[in-house]
Amino acid sequence: MRIAGARLAARPQQSIAWLVGRLGDERGRLDQLIVGDRAVRASLALSYVGLPENARRAFRLLGLLDVTGFASWVPATLLDRPHEEGETCLELLVDAQLATISGVDSTGQARYRFHDLVRLYARERAEAEEDPAELLLATTRAFGAWLWLAEQAMEHVHGACYAVLHGPAPRRPLPGDIAASLLRDPLAWFNAERTALAGLIEQACALALDDFAWDLAGCLERYFDSHGFFSECRRLNERAMLACRDAGNLLGEAVMLRGLLDVTTWTGVEHEGGAMVALHTNAVRLAEMFTEVGEPRGLSDAHVMCAWGLAAQGFVEPAVESAETALHLAEETGHLGGRARAHLALGITHGQRDVLSAIPHLVSALRVAETLGNPRFEATSLQFLGLAYVETGQSEPAERCLNRSLVMSRVARDPASEAMTLVTLAKLYAGDGDERARPTAVTVEELSRRYNLTHHLADALWILGDLDRADGDHARSVERLTESVALWRTRSWTTYLAGALRSLGLAHVAAGDREKAVRCWREAHELFTVIGDGTKAADLAGLLGSSITGCP
Repeated sequence: MRIAGARLAARPQQSIAWLVGRLGDERGRLDQLIVGDRAVRASLALSYVGLPENARRAFRLLGLLDVTGFASWVPATLLDRPHEEGETCLELLVDAQLATISGVDSTGQARYRFHDLVRLYARERAEAEEDPAELLLATTRAFGAWLWLAEQAMEHVHGACYAVLHGPAPRRPLPGDIAASLLRDPLAWFNAERTALAGLIEQACALALDDFAWDLAGCLERYFDSHGFFSECRRLNERAMLACRDAGNLLGEAVMLRGLLDVTTWTGVEHEGGAMVALHTNAVRLAEMFTEVGEPRGLSDAHVMCAWGLAAQGFVEPAVESAETALHLAEETGHLGGRARAHLALGITHGQRDVLSAIPHLVSALRVAETLGNPRFEATSLQFLGLAYVETGQSEPAERCLNRSLVMSRVARDPASEAMTLVTLAKLYAGDGDERARPTAVTVEELSRRYNLTHHLADALWILGDLDRADGDHARSVERLTESVALWRTRSWTTYLAGALRSLGLAHVAAGDREKAVRCWREAHELFTVIGDGTKAADLAGLLGSSITGCP
C-alpha cells in the first residue's frame, strides 16, 4: 500500500484508476509495485532466499495452485515427499511470513494461504527455476489427491441416484491416517474444500486437464444439490462441459450435461420452450452421447429424464416406454439407483392418467431406495407417494409419508427436498381445510424464492391463491395465481399449467372479471383436451358454460 501510494503521489496527474489498470495485469503486477529502492518483489526475495531448498521448492510449487487456501497435506503431495517433510516446509514458510494460517476449517485442520502477491512471486520463481514437465507433474499430483479425496467423500453424500461415473484422471491416495482424519465427516470435508475445489476445476479447464475438471465437478454434484448451491453447480458443470467438448471428451461432456439437466430443470426460468420441453430435448441428446460411449447405466439415467420431460407435456405412452427402457437397462447392469429412479418415473408417468396405478411403482421406488441406503431418495420417493395419497383422498397415509420425508430432508439440511415435501403437505392441509395450509405454503414460497426453485414456487403460489380466494381476498388471489400461471408457462408442465389457469379463472370471477376468467378457462380446456384428460376437459367445459349463463 505504501508503494502504491508513493507511485500515485509522484504522479499527481494520474488517477487511482490508472494504477488499478496497471495492476490488473497479473503477470506484470509485481513490476508495477516498485518505487525508488522499495519493491514488493525485493522484499519477498529476502524472505525466500533465506529458506532451505526444500522449503523454497514447496513455496514455488504451492504458488502453482489457483486456490485461496489449503490444508497441511498439500505441500507433501506437491513435493512427492513424506507428509512430515511437507508440514515442516509449511511451518518454515509461515515463520518467514510467506504463508499465513487463516484459521481452522470444518474438519478441524489448520488452513493456510498465500497473499495474492506472494503467490505471484512464487509462480515467478517456479517458472524461473523449475522444469515445465516437473511443474505439470506436481500440479497433477495435487489434482489427483484432491480428486481421490473427493471421490471417497462423495460416496457418503446422499443425493440423486445417478450412476457413479468416473474418468481416467490419475488419483493420488493419501496415507491412511491422514485420509481418515480428513474424511471423518465427508460433508465437513466438502465444506472445507468447496472453494478450493471450485478453483481447481477452473484451473484444470484452463490447463486443458479435462478429465480432472469433469471428474472433480461430478464429485461435487451431490454435495451442491443437497445444500442448495445450484448456481455454483451450474457454473462449474458448464465450464467443465465446455472444456470436455473442446477436448473431444464425450464421456465427460455427457456426465456434465446430466448434472446440468438436473440442476437447471428445477431452478430458474430461462428455458427455451419451457423447462420440461428443454429437459426432453437435452435428454435425447444425452441418451445419444451415452450410447456412443457405451455407458448403459448413464443411458438408463437419460431415459428417466426423457420420461419426465414427456410425461410433463402429456405424452404418457412414450413416457412410459422411456421409463420402462430405463428400468430394463438398470436391472441389466445392476444399477440399483437407476432402478429406483425408473420406478419413480413410472409412477410419475402412470400418474398423469391414473393416480392409483402410480402407487405400486412409487412403493417400489421407495423400497429400492431403502435397499440402496439413500435417505435423500427415500425422502423423494415418500414425497411422491404422499402426493399420490393426497390426490386419491388418503389423508392419513399421505401425512405419514410426508412427515417422514420432512424429517429426512431437515436432518440433511436439504432445501429443495424440504420445499417439495412442504408444498405437498400444504396441498394435503388445504384439501382437509386444515389451518396449517397457509403457513406451510408461505414457508415453501420463502424457501423457493431463496433458492430459485421455480417449480415449487409456482405450486406454493397456486395453493396460496386458492386460499386467498376462499378467504375473500380476491385481489391478492388474482395476483398470486397470475404469477403462478406465468411460472408454470416456463415449466411447460401441461397439467399444472391448465390446473393453475382453472384456479385463476375462478379468482377472476370472484373479482368480478368474467372476460378474463373465460380466457383462462378456454386455454385450460384446450390444454386438457390436447393431453387427452377428458374428465378435466369436461369440468372446464362446464365452467365455460356457466360463464355464459352468468352462474358463478
